[in-house]
Amino acid sequence: MRTSPRRRGQLTIAALASITATLVSSTAYAVPDTPVNFPAASAGAQHHQKPRVIVTQDGEVDDMDSFIRFLYYSNEFDVAGIVLTSSKYHWAGNGDTVSPYRWTGTQWVNEYLDRYAEIYPNLRKHANGYPTPARLRSLYKVGNIENVSDMSKPTEGSDLVKKAILDNKPGPLYVQAWGGLNTVARALKSIQEQYEGTKKWPAIQRKISDKVVLYNILEQDATLKDYIKPNWPDVKIIDNQSQFWSFAYSWKKTVPSPSQYTLRGPYMESNFLNGHGPLLQQYRTYRDGNPTDGDDENNRWRPDQNLGYDVHDFISEGDSPAFMHLLDFNGLRSSEDPTYGGWGGRFKPNASGWNDTSDANPYTGNPADLSYPQTRWVEDIQNDFAARADWGQATSYSAANHNPTAAVSPGTSLTAKPGTTVTLRGSAHDPDGDRVSYKWWQYADADTYDGEVALNRTDQPNVSFTVPVDAAPGSTIHVILEVKDSGTPALKHYQRVVVTVSR
Repeated sequence: MRTSPRRRGQLTIAALASITATLVSSTAYAVPDTPVNFPAASAGAQHHQKPRVIVTQDGEVDDMDSFIRFLYYSNEFDVAGIVLTSSKYHWAGNGDTVSPYRWTGTQWVNEYLDRYAEIYPNLRKHANGYPTPARLRSLYKVGNIENVSDMSKPTEGSDLVKKAILDNKPGPLYVQAWGGLNTVARALKSIQEQYEGTKKWPAIQRKISDKVVLYNILEQDATLKDYIKPNWPDVKIIDNQSQFWSFAYSWKKTVPSPSQYTLRGPYMESNFLNGHGPLLQQYRTYRDGNPTDGDDENNRWRPDQNLGYDVHDFISEGDSPAFMHLLDFNGLRSSEDPTYGGWGGRFKPNASGWNDTSDANPYTGNPADLSYPQTRWVEDIQNDFAARADWGQATSYSAANHNPTAAVSPGTSLTAKPGTTVTLRGSAHDPDGDRVSYKWWQYADADTYDGEVALNRTDQPNVSFTVPVDAAPGSTIHVILEVKDSGTPALKHYQRVVVTVSR
């Protein structure tokens, strides 16, 4: 023990990745001193491919909190850009014809990166691949911020996005809109202005449509509708219009009661706010008495405002699903196909990519709850972040908890005929020597087989089930192995087994 402080569709991101080579890893920017050598089965073991991401954000308080969490998970990504943009909720003005509106400035990102630099040496003791503070600072650019939907001229931010879109690094390139998409639209517009009408234009259009995946939270300006979709109809979009609310300001209405403790003041204080270092000192919660510069008229920070939330309750990270969707270190494989579902929610195909879908909520009995694809994971998400918060303060590997690692034999992508028995053999390793427990379950909402299978001995390492005789060839059954350690906080690792029914 440590002494730590506290549905479906043919279009998949995996298909995009299949035509590309290995992504460039951010570990190429490691500092000269050698990081700790990790146990071979340690959670956080390095992946050969990391999702390449650009974050665009408008500086709202929930963007700030999401950015803090992103920095603790930055080792899981190949970060290609951090861009400040505007939205219909926040813009900077131009000092002349446009007045600022709820604008929080451009310096807070640098301040957060300075605080990241202070915990960076400790984070590297617990996982490889954390980008250097200097690398992240070099990737921070200010984009189109003067007004809502502003894409009138190129900016440093739009130029960074343009360069990443056009470079020869293989895709996918995941461009996340935590605010408006106007800076991304400006980048695409600059490409269009440069190449449209030339011999290169058809190839450029194909390249960008194959490479770029936009993750859109809400619809925070008009540029997606007015420019991107009409001019770039084949660029794929994950459109999160509702699931994000369950990890945002009104979470109390959607998160199941048994998981709400991880969003309440006592948990937040113990695991994040108290004694967890300089970066988390900036983490904002309900009624915490810390107004956001430029947006301090928002009364959620005022201790005297009883809005149904207690002091230090979780306030919002409505933008975190944009990157949590790509966190494959947990074994859920959610980036392979948005219909699979994971920590960033689950989505169904539409004409331009994917949009919100629903899961059956066992707590309310609602068979089509648009929030449950996200809220089913909240307890695990919060406990995992709590462990990383400890990493930032723990000066040795043994002083914090780390995820166990699960494995399944004969594999996680299988085929089986109707009527046959599938036997799955699970195993687990915990790098800290903790006890581990096993839980198998069918993620029926993610299946394309419309029915349930009977799993036996679901609390044991091995499980078996019979493929239903009415399962159509090509349909899929998703079975999750969930391994949980006995550490503090209790951490999990999963293995998603996708069984495709054969003839």
